[in-house]
Amino acid sequence: MTLVCSDPPVGRKRWTLRLLAAKMVELGYIESISNVAVYNALKKTNSNHGKKNVGAFPKRVQNT
Repeated sequence: MTLVCSDPPVGRKRWTLRLLAAKMVELGYIESISNVAVYNALKKTNSNHGKKNVGAFPKRVQNT
């Protein structure tokens, strides 16, 4: 899903599942989709593009 790797909308730091779902409908990729369906699709991908924290909600690293 190349949309996830693109720059988020203006005023946003990162893509959320709801933003991704809305953008996919806006671009005409699909007629309708839920944020849960977007999550499930992203979960099935094994792409990390060399980053430790990937996905719409990357895990935060705690300093110890």
